[in-house]
Amino acid sequence: MAVPFPQTLKRQSETALTRSRFDFIAKYHAVADLRRLARRHTEVLDEQTLAALGHLLRSQDFQQVRQSYFLFREAAAVMTDLATTAGGNGLGSQALEALQHLLRTTRGSAHRGVAEALGGLPVKIAPPRIFAGEGACLPAITWNRLSESKGLKPVGSLRYIGRSLVAQTSSTADLLVVKLAKPGDTAAGLSSEIQWMERLRTPAYKVDRRFHIPTPLRVDGRPAFRCARLPLAPPAGVNRHPEKLAIAFLAHRDYFVYPNDPGIDAETATEMLGRNAYLLGRLAAGGILHDAPIPLFHNRTQRLRRDDQGRYQWFRSGRLDQWLDSCAFPNFGLSGLRDFEHLAPCGGGGRCLYRHIGTHFLSLLLVAGSWFRCKDGAKKGWDENGQPVDARHLFDRQLLATMIREIFQNYFSGFTEREATVPLPLDAGRLVDRMITEMGVDRYMTELLRRADQKAVTDGQFLEFLESKGYSAEQLATVVRGEKDILIASGPHLGDFNRQISLPELIEGVAAMSAVCIAGRYAHQNQHRFPAMPST
Repeated sequence: MAVPFPQTLKRQSETALTRSRFDFIAKYHAVADLRRLARRHTEVLDEQTLAALGHLLRSQDFQQVRQSYFLFREAAAVMTDLATTAGGNGLGSQALEALQHLLRTTRGSAHRGVAEALGGLPVKIAPPRIFAGEGACLPAITWNRLSESKGLKPVGSLRYIGRSLVAQTSSTADLLVVKLAKPGDTAAGLSSEIQWMERLRTPAYKVDRRFHIPTPLRVDGRPAFRCARLPLAPPAGVNRHPEKLAIAFLAHRDYFVYPNDPGIDAETATEMLGRNAYLLGRLAAGGILHDAPIPLFHNRTQRLRRDDQGRYQWFRSGRLDQWLDSCAFPNFGLSGLRDFEHLAPCGGGGRCLYRHIGTHFLSLLLVAGSWFRCKDGAKKGWDENGQPVDARHLFDRQLLATMIREIFQNYFSGFTEREATVPLPLDAGRLVDRMITEMGVDRYMTELLRRADQKAVTDGQFLEFLESKGYSAEQLATVVRGEKDILIASGPHLGDFNRQISLPELIEGVAAMSAVCIAGRYAHQNQHRFPAMPST
């Protein structure tokens, strides 16, 4: 009796994946055939198919092949097809379990392919509706009238924190904050931050963790206003919007307390990292993404002439610019999440959600590493002999591992909305060792200021930038803007200029944690098993 064609194709494809005599092209076609079967003839696939795919993904034969990522991604996608296709031949839970195991046993392009396949699972998320317009006519108000109209009594000295004018009020728990708009900001953008505050203060967004959401202060019913006269002039580095736009709110006194502030003890820092991981995950589960927990750049100096403004795309594994500076003032702290101008609605699964969650994890892990460095902030850059500063002694291996676990388990719990029973999907000891090695020694301190970047600024801005990087008056007198690339010290960075990140293990960990969170939510929503794997 003749064997039906789908079964023949299954057998041939599995043979091609497990036998060494088949080359890269043959295996790629075999994987493509299995994807077609997974979608059209799911019933012919079985545990042997999963075993053949796992054999390919664990194989080292093609790790050095430049296109291997595409092969491994498609192979992992066969497994997610089995989990998402109607019926799934009963293999959905087994496929998810196999992929979770592969996250812990693969490296390089195979690991990336597995993570992105899991990260693309279609989880159910309903984003909130976008805000209605608030009108174009903005009221004008003075600082004194603002405080008086709201029944507030500022006490003590005024101060600027970034671009926010801050005053303690007679209510010791509250700070009056007037946040000044930058050139290029819009009234609509400013208004959205106030509208997010108002939305998150409603019962629908109440969480069982500490999260102090600021109380917005509208002026004549409008979220944004014009405030020309201030009792304290902004510092030199703060450039105001030409129309003097601003917003105001009452924040908790802990609003500007960060996890890596000097004097924050290990227990408090760990609690802050874990709680804010939970809050980021919980908001993401509700279709609200914070797109900048910390500012991340591939190259800050190129942000004026690049379409992506030089922002860091972690999944490309490029060099990470000025990682310690990026961690200086994170948008989360003792009172919870902050800077709601960076909130945006996002619905459904897919690669976009996976990448945003990865940015959350990367930001949290970098701030965790910075906590150790901030114990001695002066120990940075080069020593008196021109050698990289070695600050590895500031790190505590066990404490860093605890911080990483707290971040992952809390984010998983917030995003999946169930207890975090899944351990870290990575080798914690290996990641900790590599983080200490790369974050503890400032090996990468320089970059090139390209001619194109020099031409994108004025002469004054060019000289001011070089002066901020330590150039003397004598050196400034010899440079000509746009004449040649200029070597500057701007680190520490994670990786050399125009190269890959020096800490690829961090990217692998971020990918694995993001993938497991999405897979955990998908499994819970679709009643698949997603058992905990043994931790290492």
